[in-house]
Amino acid sequence: MARKLLLRQIKELKSMRQLSTSAFLNKNDDFIIKSPLQDIVMPNARFLDRLWVESSHFKKHVALECAETKKTYTYEQLQKNMAIFATSLRKKFGLKEDDVVAAMLPNCPEFPVVAFGTLQAGCVLTPINPIYKEFEISHQVSTTNPKIFVTIPECYDVVLKGLEHAKSQAKIVLIDKPNKPVPKGVIKYSEIAESGEADYALLDKVDKQNDDIAFIPFSSGTTGLPKGVEITYKNLKAGIEIMQNERNSFPILTQGDFQDIVPCILPFFHIYGLVITLIGHLAKGCKLVTVPRFSATMYLDILKNQKPTLLYVVPPIAILLGKHPDVKEEHFRHVRNIICGAAPLAATDVQAILEKCKGNLEFNQGYGTTETSALTTSTLKGSKDLDYSASGVPMASVTMKFVDPLTGKAVPIGETGELYVKAPTVMRGYYRNEKETKDSLTDDGYFKTGDLGYYKPESGLFITDRIKELIKVKGMQVAPAELESILRSHPAVQEAAVVGIPHQFYGEAPKAFIIKKNGQSASPEELQTFVADKVAAFKKIEEVVFVNDIPKTSSGKILRKELKKMYA
Repeated sequence: MARKLLLRQIKELKSMRQLSTSAFLNKNDDFIIKSPLQDIVMPNARFLDRLWVESSHFKKHVALECAETKKTYTYEQLQKNMAIFATSLRKKFGLKEDDVVAAMLPNCPEFPVVAFGTLQAGCVLTPINPIYKEFEISHQVSTTNPKIFVTIPECYDVVLKGLEHAKSQAKIVLIDKPNKPVPKGVIKYSEIAESGEADYALLDKVDKQNDDIAFIPFSSGTTGLPKGVEITYKNLKAGIEIMQNERNSFPILTQGDFQDIVPCILPFFHIYGLVITLIGHLAKGCKLVTVPRFSATMYLDILKNQKPTLLYVVPPIAILLGKHPDVKEEHFRHVRNIICGAAPLAATDVQAILEKCKGNLEFNQGYGTTETSALTTSTLKGSKDLDYSASGVPMASVTMKFVDPLTGKAVPIGETGELYVKAPTVMRGYYRNEKETKDSLTDDGYFKTGDLGYYKPESGLFITDRIKELIKVKGMQVAPAELESILRSHPAVQEAAVVGIPHQFYGEAPKAFIIKKNGQSASPEELQTFVADKVAAFKKIEEVVFVNDIPKTSSGKILRKELKKMYA
């Protein structure tokens, strides 16, 4: 009965999802930009019930298949393993509601079992980049204090060091392989997720409220070290409803023999992969082909042999598709849409792809942040005469405005300012960080993105620059403050400043300016290696320059724009 009631509610919501007759902007306020789409109506249902409301259509279909190992889960197996894992968290490990589970995993079929099984137990998941090193793991663990840490054998040693550095007592669970031993004291994933029974009576009692935290991904926000972002159940349910609008819903519901196929190269630990790829496509019954480690050869093989219908990419992958000599029209034969996000993409790069595929697919762009659950703007399906430099219109229930960063006052639509976003997908705040939360969220609920841009009603959102300090490398956030603190720990470094410089393939790359201590010496290569040994590969310093002075404000804040003018 509950499922029938929810299905009826979803159908009613779908019938309401039509283009609004209102204009892009509120006529009573020349500064506010509204969505052209009908506002969503939040379902009165638990998140996982909403996620699986259509699953009777596709229980026997493949949900996930690993591109490397070929391991698969059907939707039936996925839901069963999630429930077993959730039961293990509560009964085997004694976790309580709101306890934290860390998952340091590549894209693999086991990831959603851990992620959504954690939620099914009433616990909170913090996803961690699997290429992180001891320093980065320790920071995230110290902030979130997980009770369970799930990872792969290849990451075990660095995870152990990170936990020891953080003085964490978290139990380690390894994604094990058949007949392969695991270190003493480590728990096998297969024993707590793929065998045993689920206690549905226990799990059915879990009823998290809209404002309860579901996920704590990490983001650098506008400045400083990475911070935990509080993604709530309200954010996730709103995300599902927003992605269901027929004007921006790219997957088609699996029924009968039809099933959309989606290569998953965007990491699940990232909000784009977690919300858009997993939640948005599992809800529709798609087949997700998980790619643990990206390589052009494997990706092109998937495009050719798996016959994918939807491609989700970031700018470096879009550039590869347009410029790589081995990419041919046949690679796009079954593709309906390519959707790009995470960083701006030039219109010329889009045209290069469209020329290769002879215009037989639609290219869409979007904009979002971790703090907005990745859902802010998108180009709508079927739009004509798209400006490929733009990132689309506000999605359903999203409101935007642009604010003069100097005066704090809203500017008229069309003028440049800092983008502010209000939506039911905006985070609750930064985890255990009241100061940063207060600095990032306005009293009336807008998130200050730190991105500079403008809006043209006939074209959409344009992002032109960042007033925040973050460096975007391949769509991933790099915080200058994190790299600067590592550089300052080197015995030869007196002071350090890091800025982002343009990079042909990565978008941006970190460049460091160093004042050496008197009497000390170090080569650029030595400092680059010093940092590279402590951080994930995408954070590596591209260039080191020794200087005599680093411009700062009277309060000691580094003037990064001045540095760029002087040296970059």
